[in-house]
Amino acid sequence: MATHALSIGTPAAATPHLALVALTAPACWTADPRAVKLLASCAALPPVILEHRSRFGNAVDRWTAFAGYRVEALETIRMEVGDRLLQAHMQHGDAAYEPFRQWCDQPTASDAVADVLSSSTEH
Repeated sequence: MATHALSIGTPAAATPHLALVALTAPACWTADPRAVKLLASCAALPPVILEHRSRFGNAVDRWTAFAGYRVEALETIRMEVGDRLLQAHMQHGDAAYEPFRQWCDQPTASDAVADVLSSSTEH
């Protein structure tokens, strides 16, 4: 997992007003300035696509996803935003649930890269 994702931009400051930051978060984690830079980099030079496998008993799931340090950094940013929203929900209850629910419906890092690549080929 990427450990230096926060070093590509200004790190999110830990404040006592975590709920206010979480409730006014951008509509999607991909709007984070760090994610914008990484997605632009992925559009210029796409990351590799790897096949993944997961086995549970006799069942085997197979899927493909983008991989590499930029995708790991994007996933770190995505989880950071989700963690802030979850903490706000845990602190403030149902009033702060909707932003967290919306985050749950947002794309994964690999999906965000695929979206950027598909939109760059359309132009």
